[in-house]
Amino acid sequence: MALPILNNVTLHELTIPSTGKTHSYRPYLVKEEKILLQAKESEDDKMIMRSVLELIKACVEDIDAKKLTSFDVEYIFLKLRAQSTGENTDLEYKCPHCETKNDIKVNINEAKMSMDATTVDKNVQLTDDITLEMKFITYEELINMSGATENSVDETFNLIKVSIDAVKTEQERIIFADESMKDQDAFIDSLHTKQFENITEFVSDKMPYVVYDKVKKCNSCKEDYNLVLKGMYDFF
Repeated sequence: MALPILNNVTLHELTIPSTGKTHSYRPYLVKEEKILLQAKESEDDKMIMRSVLELIKACVEDIDAKKLTSFDVEYIFLKLRAQSTGENTDLEYKCPHCETKNDIKVNINEAKMSMDATTVDKNVQLTDDITLEMKFITYEELINMSGATENSVDETFNLIKVSIDAVKTEQERIIFADESMKDQDAFIDSLHTKQFENITEFVSDKMPYVVYDKVKKCNSCKEDYNLVLKGMYDFF
């Protein structure tokens, strides 16, 4: 006698932050959560990141996981988590006034994107006739960069290089990734400080992220404080 199927699949809808497109998804199952837990136990960052991506591929319909940005993945995973194991998660947070640790219940569904990614200006003007077309780094690119260097300066430069989509002049549009690493480095090294700051500003200030920002009251001193969670890992 065959064992019964315990759960009928219920589909929900979500909107991908970077594209504004709607996709159907289902909650993840024990078999998928098991892979995630095994990756977490390994304490291998790349394995954990890849398991998150594989979980999304399994649960979200018609998704091209290689094109998902880092903030897409964070947003989608939180939506999956809310539907799969419950929308509330319990956290411990230290009051900034009296430093008492508070047990807090956070509704994951109240997390929002910090900005509308579809309206972000991705052009950085370097000179009167040279403009950079920037792009949001994909989660796949982030995985490949993970652990590549322990030097924070190199990490910043690598992040910037991956975020440059094309260099536009009056005569042509040059795909940055098609150029050699040597030529990419030479281009970055030739920038003056202000130009470099403008590129860095895009990477640091125009990159959307998942955020939860609510006023909470300390259980001990009764003072109000802002609970701010940023990014996927702050919720767990």
